[in-house]
Amino acid sequence: MRKRTYMGILLAVAVVAAVCCLYFMRIDHVQLMVENGQPCISVRTAQSENRVLLWMDEETAAGYFFLPSCVSSHKIRLGDTGGSSVRIDGKLYQEGDRFTWEEGRTYALQITDDSGGSFACEAAVMASADIPALFIDTASGGMEYLHEDKENEETGKICVLQADGVTEYQDELLRISGRGNSTWEYEKKPYSLKLKEDQPLCGLRKSDRWRLLALWNEGSRLGDKLAMDLAQELGLSYSPQGTWIDLYLNGEYRGIYLLAESITVGSGRVDINDIEKGNRQKNASIEEGTAQRYEEEDNKGFLLEDGADVDGGYLIEKDHPKHWEAEESGFCLSRGDHFTINAPQHASKEQVDYIQGYVETIDALVQNGDSAVWEKLDLASFAKRFLVDEIALEMDTGSTSMYFYKDKGDEKLYSGPAWDYDRAFGEDGSDSFYVNYGETVVNNNERLAIAINWYQKLYETPELYARIVEEYTGVLPFFEKLLSTGIDRYAERIRASVAMDEARWESVRTSGDDLLRYVNYDASVKYTKYFIANRLNCLCARWGVSHEAFAAPADGEMHQVTFSVYEGVVEQIQIPDGEALTYTPDYDSGVYQGWTYRRCGESYSSYIPIYEDMELYNAKWE
Repeated sequence: MRKRTYMGILLAVAVVAAVCCLYFMRIDHVQLMVENGQPCISVRTAQSENRVLLWMDEETAAGYFFLPSCVSSHKIRLGDTGGSSVRIDGKLYQEGDRFTWEEGRTYALQITDDSGGSFACEAAVMASADIPALFIDTASGGMEYLHEDKENEETGKICVLQADGVTEYQDELLRISGRGNSTWEYEKKPYSLKLKEDQPLCGLRKSDRWRLLALWNEGSRLGDKLAMDLAQELGLSYSPQGTWIDLYLNGEYRGIYLLAESITVGSGRVDINDIEKGNRQKNASIEEGTAQRYEEEDNKGFLLEDGADVDGGYLIEKDHPKHWEAEESGFCLSRGDHFTINAPQHASKEQVDYIQGYVETIDALVQNGDSAVWEKLDLASFAKRFLVDEIALEMDTGSTSMYFYKDKGDEKLYSGPAWDYDRAFGEDGSDSFYVNYGETVVNNNERLAIAINWYQKLYETPELYARIVEEYTGVLPFFEKLLSTGIDRYAERIRASVAMDEARWESVRTSGDDLLRYVNYDASVKYTKYFIANRLNCLCARWGVSHEAFAAPADGEMHQVTFSVYEGVVEQIQIPDGEALTYTPDYDSGVYQGWTYRRCGESYSSYIPIYEDMELYNAKWE
């Protein structure tokens, strides 16, 4: 009996010790500090220490401390102030004193140094939940150089904090640089990272190369993630994975990002033969940085001493002509389609000529409707990639970011990995086509002069059509779960981070493509579900797939829609939640330009449902 009691005590002590260890492993101290007269919050765990600067909204002069998920307590201790006095709502706090903050409240923060200089602002505290935080400090301590040009690079340090406070990874960062094309032009920038060594970050597969997607155009912040999930569910080989993180650069909160696996050749990525490794081993000029480039009318690459290994593998991308101009290796088909060679990075003249001729042969089979094309193209990957593009209806499909690969010893070209879906699932409203859930990716490619026409030519071949319908039927249970619980679960997970992101970026967004369609985040999430449900219903009808209709969300509320012109309000109507407008007031087209959504600047579309009060405006012609 005594032995059992003794063992029970030991077990209890062990449990308490484990709980205490876990607590202190999560957060040791959260301190309000003063550096150079400016406030910041230090988040210290047993393994790392990171700082969060006060962010000031230049337009409203409001200040925010955006805290990572691992800060679960609302108590902040006053730390080292460098001799400055700190007052919060007029109360003087001494080092060691604790301040308890409340959500939704704004506090008067005042800092006065020994010389009498002071800093004062109205500040609020917001905290994320359930997602990791990624802290990067650049070697220069700033972002000015990086933001001057996306090709600029910096070294630095990186720390990854899990949502529970565990420091998953911290080390030197070999490189951070910009990335993207049109997305690079927005205020919230996307980035590329290169670590010292392969690491599995935030539950993703290990690699030394990573991408940070800014999600600037995604109201629900779900599009890229859902497309990746769909590609995974379909079994499209080498599909990248992604997970949401809060990003801090030099202590400044930059918002919610999707940390994504990069599209590159390597283990855990596109796992095909790596010609680049052989090129580097055989050509010292690559490592020395002296490899000579060449550029002809329809292809470009490097003049290497030994570039005779031409069979594979290759990772190529159907690219926009403008983007192609800035790439080092690539080719152009005789019909005008531009392809960038992503791997090998330093493609020899022999390798460029080989892959150009190989793709040219395939293109000829496609254009001629030759059934032998399926001896050169992998049917399964083309069907699966088509479905990702068709369901998502991404505006850039066929024109850029469309990857293919060929491995050594394999005569077939494979479609994928799927990539770049920031304007998918009806998020792009620059043209009513992209919010029309009844449209097709084939029509999309026909409308874009720079889009490759392979989907148009291959879609109705018996082989591809049958495989598309088969794969589509098999993936419907995935969408049943996604629409019933999956999207809501994702939205709830990132809700707190989205709120911080909107507080951080809303004031710099402008009317037009930069401004999200809905004010309320729940309205954006509902719209994503609305678009997917209606799109699936249309595809079921198109392909003769019998399935119970997918239901779009609606909660029974009524929303007010206001129609206004320069002179004032024209009309106001009530619309049930989740219904699209089927009526707009008449107007004189000789005087007015047409109804436009006041907030986002999009032209009126009968495919945009009403999930909150909205205003449409009709401007006069100038």
